Amino acid sequence: MQESAILTDISPISSLNALFGYWPFVSTFIGNGYFFVIVATILTFVLIGVCLLVKYIPHLMNDLNMGSNNELPPLGLKLWVALIIAVPIFFDAGILWFVLWWFMVLWGYLNIMERRIAFVFIALIFMSSWVSHIGAGFLTYSQTNVNREIFSLDNAVGSPKDSIAIASWVKNNAADAEPMNILAVTEIQKKNYSTAVSLLSRALDLEPNNSRYYNNLGIALVGVKNDQEAAKAFQNAITLAPRNVVYHYNISRLHQATYNLYEAEQSIQKASAIDPAQVRFFLDQEEKFKDYGFIKEHVPLWRQLARQMKPSDDLTEAANALWYSVLGIFSRGQAIYVSLGAFVILFLLGHIPEEKFTKRCNRCGNLYYAGKMSQSGYPMCLQCHWLETKAKKQMSSVLTSKAEEIRQYRIENASFTQKLELILPGMGSFAANKTFKAVVRLTVFSAGLILIVTGGRFIFSFIPVGFDISGFMRAVGVITLGLLYVRSYKSPPLKYGV
Repeated sequence: MQESAILTDISPISSLNALFGYWPFVSTFIGNGYFFVIVATILTFVLIGVCLLVKYIPHLMNDLNMGSNNELPPLGLKLWVALIIAVPIFFDAGILWFVLWWFMVLWGYLNIMERRIAFVFIALIFMSSWVSHIGAGFLTYSQTNVNREIFSLDNAVGSPKDSIAIASWVKNNAADAEPMNILAVTEIQKKNYSTAVSLLSRALDLEPNNSRYYNNLGIALVGVKNDQEAAKAFQNAITLAPRNVVYHYNISRLHQATYNLYEAEQSIQKASAIDPAQVRFFLDQEEKFKDYGFIKEHVPLWRQLARQMKPSDDLTEAANALWYSVLGIFSRGQAIYVSLGAFVILFLLGHIPEEKFTKRCNRCGNLYYAGKMSQSGYPMCLQCHWLETKAKKQMSSVLTSKAEEIRQYRIENASFTQKLELILPGMGSFAANKTFKAVVRLTVFSAGLILIVTGGRFIFSFIPVGFDISGFMRAVGVITLGLLYVRSYKSPPLKYGV
């Protein structure tokens, strides 16, 4: 496995572990995980919608047939159902609109657990604008807000083009302090200390409590031989971040260079009291290179992440495209209103009397319009409810025939749900009212399928790395699906005689 050379403040190293200190690689790693979770979640909800269609389309067809007084021919009935479930296709809607529409059409048939899934789905729509914004931040990291150039110059892996881009950005964005700081660092490296002082002064006018800027200002002031102001800058940095070893070390080097040996020793002692190992490392490097060099800090990861998610034209365009690809019809800014509207519609649908919808008895499989709910919250016809509530000595006359009907239905249902489970893990569990098991299996199936299709890679880092784990991730996906199907075969939704 080839590893990329990584540059630090002191010397280049070649280590795979060091990649995890490089934000572009970390951002890509997190971003791929983020997109994996989001895509797997979307696919899971789509498959849940498909499972609910398989489970409840017979109920819908029965209601349509009864509503037409059995006058619709079988083919016409099927065409009507197909038209009803495909309505979003006429509006150029995203895939999740189909799922939302199916929840609405089937709402009267859903049991309580399935309705809770629908509300979770609406909550996802409620957050979808932010979800797509974050995804776009990972997607457009190297194109927005000169983030790529800031990182490249901050880590000494940039080119003159990066400096030109930063300079142009600073000229056109006078209220953005971080690029000024990075440009100042490059000017320090070129020994243009006066320019660096000017840039850092502007940056501190925008962010007067930024200790990193004071630290870099101190380095620049040393370059223009203004040691007194440099000491003040370093001291300001220490005041803002008293536990930062770098600032104590830098002011000690300034005292050392100006022969204030006592103050230098005091500053080194303060730094050693905070982190002796880091101070020892700095001193060893100083001895190795015979140079009283000052240490600058990299842009913190939280600051890079904040800049990455900062709104911009490119990010907004990407976020809108992501949102529209799965929801469509409306704009991303209307996501909250779409979710609230969907919630109101489902709330109103919940007030339609239950007897208006066909129900299937969970015990004997008979279709009915009026019935009760079992203790587990599943539909139960009146006859089965009567059998469950009456004493056994009072129901001897009907027990034998009804018990046989229930037994036969359970045998047929066990066989039917197992076949569905082997077609799509989780589908049979939905049909058997094993909702939690169904959701878990559909989630695992979605995750495995996404790994196989994408290899876990949705975006790429602009830091070149010499390894690729997509093949390994695809193998993990294949193994996951294989184990899931084995589990579905050995642990069917229902067992004969249960």
